[in-house]
Amino acid sequence: MRLAAEFAALAPSVHNTQPWRFVAGPHTLEVHTDPQRNLGYLDPDGRQMHISCGLAAEFARLAFRFLGVACTTRLLPDPTQDGLVAKLVVGYNEPVTLAEQRLIEAIPRRYTDRGPYTDQPVSRLSLQLMREAASERHCWLRVLDRSEDRLSVIRLLETAEAAEAGDEAYHDEIHQWRRVGPSDDGVPVDAVGDWETQHRVSDVPLRDFGGFGRHPHPGEGEPPAVERDTVVLLGTDQDDRLSWLQAGRALADVLLVLTHEGLVSQPLGPVLDLPTTRAQLRHEIGLVGHPQMLLRVGHGQRAPMTRRRPVSEMLTVSP
Repeated sequence: MRLAAEFAALAPSVHNTQPWRFVAGPHTLEVHTDPQRNLGYLDPDGRQMHISCGLAAEFARLAFRFLGVACTTRLLPDPTQDGLVAKLVVGYNEPVTLAEQRLIEAIPRRYTDRGPYTDQPVSRLSLQLMREAASERHCWLRVLDRSEDRLSVIRLLETAEAAEAGDEAYHDEIHQWRRVGPSDDGVPVDAVGDWETQHRVSDVPLRDFGGFGRHPHPGEGEPPAVERDTVVLLGTDQDDRLSWLQAGRALADVLLVLTHEGLVSQPLGPVLDLPTTRAQLRHEIGLVGHPQMLLRVGHGQRAPMTRRRPVSEMLTVSP
């Protein structure tokens, strides 16, 4: 159970808030939300917190599979317990599959890369594998490769970040989770990316963790080239707590598939933070379902930068 909690704690979460708690029984591991770690400004309805907990639940499931035992994941197993979002039930011995082994091996290598990517394109096969991973979790993944869709994303990201940067509550929250020195949670300033030494910038606005809406710019020298990183959108047919948890599980598998493929990613959060720009995105690119996570994907040049809290702070063992 401790190993499963350690795997779960490696899951990414919004601003690395790690908004979860784990309760272990003899044959079960429960995943609970931690409201004290929820983002009151950016995530008032808890959508991103539930996605984060869905990620943690899937990482925990893979830990049990690593140990060679069957595992059943039950989402929202008890409606009378608001904070209980998933229960993993361990069964009999069951050999791990090759597909599961690939995901498991990717867990310690997965990281969020907010820096420049190389000019190597993302292969069609990698994108197809990501789509299949999302589909297996009852979600969908759409590659925004049409120029008009990309322009809509860029414009809405600029609109959303400008609105956030002009709000004092946003400044307070972003600075609460911005870390200058070593820390077990939050986003370290060193993880934002060394764009100033590059002659290539992304045409997609990336979140400014200073809270001012300032975007990367190239260093001195040659005229900058535009980095055409691949943008993908993960979504669900419905937009409720169960769908958010399913999106988290799907996102976990998508991230591990792309890690196995030698890729990295970064969330493009602002456009989905605000209900207005989230609704506009859905309308402008003609979605039938609901957007849950927008990512830039490519070949990174860095290494993991964020840390995790000790499992002892997250795990409770019940008799």
